[in-house]
Amino acid sequence: MHLRITEIFYSLQGEGFHAGKAAVFVRGAGCNLACDFCDTDFSLKQKLPVEDVFTEIQKYPSRFVIFTGGEPTQQAEAFRELAGMLHEQGYYVTMETNGTSLDRLGVDWVTVSPKLLHGGKWLMRKAEELKLIYEGQDLRPFETEEFAHYFLQAKEWKSERWGKGERD
Repeated sequence: MHLRITEIFYSLQGEGFHAGKAAVFVRGAGCNLACDFCDTDFSLKQKLPVEDVFTEIQKYPSRFVIFTGGEPTQQAEAFRELAGMLHEQGYYVTMETNGTSLDRLGVDWVTVSPKLLHGGKWLMRKAEELKLIYEGQDLRPFETEEFAHYFLQAKEWKSERWGKGERD
């Protein structure tokens, strides 16, 4: 089985509940949405056997892994296999998803970031974390969902001094 990969890298998680933790990011290629503010290049860079992705992850000192994208559930079977391999070696595995699928991929923690204003049909309404990009929408509907942690973040910031900035 293969994974379509944009990149595998080691960094600090910059957002949400796990902000500041060293992590290995596995960025899958492709997404089922086309958000105009997306700051991520999730185009296909390589197609790797799941075993090779597992080997690459083991090169880094962190045992905290984040599946992201694009949208990881677009490659559910392969990411689920990778999660199983990682769990067997004691890794803690998380996933960042737009919530258009109910598949948790067998991970330990799910962060849902729905993109309702960009064509996403929000299905996953219960998980460990909701990370909502604020675009001026009514927030009351999100308060009724079942998440352990809620985070609100800006769509993007702009500064006359610095020009257009990255999404927070």
